[in-house]
Amino acid sequence: MPKRIVLLENVAQLVLDEANAVLKVQKYEAGTGWSDKLVISYSNGDVKILDAAVALSSHASRHGAGQADAIPANALNFSQIDKAFDSEKTVSVDAGATVTVDKGIYLAKLGANTKCEYSPDGGTTWRELISAGGSGVIISDGSNCRLNNGGTAAEDSYLLPLK
Repeated sequence: MPKRIVLLENVAQLVLDEANAVLKVQKYEAGTGWSDKLVISYSNGDVKILDAAVALSSHASRHGAGQADAIPANALNFSQIDKAFDSEKTVSVDAGATVTVDKGIYLAKLGANTKCEYSPDGGTTWRELISAGGSGVIISDGSNCRLNNGGTAAEDSYLLPLK
């Protein structure tokens, strides 16, 4: 499978390597080229999040340390988020139909003619989030994301939920 790259202002990029289940945030540095700054990987049921630079102290850690623009004490923090996956769900979508994605965070692999759409306005407008047959991350509140099968037969998509 090809890697998908999203260039961010010519100095940073997101690289989705579907074949190896890896998402990287990379930064361009003159003289050395692209280097990994954050790597998220999935292997054998484990999710790993690695800070390749270990240099988050300049900005992110000051939030948690109560310094400038600190994170409120009642805010959700990393240790409160489970970082394991539940059992994969198979979602069958009939031809020409849609299915709302249950509330949650998912890694998704869509059927060949099925795309994921989100609604920014409660269901009046739908915008493509993941193209038909694609893979990606879905964050759903239980009503703002749906799977839309534009094909002529029912097909399955696969959702791997974060616990």
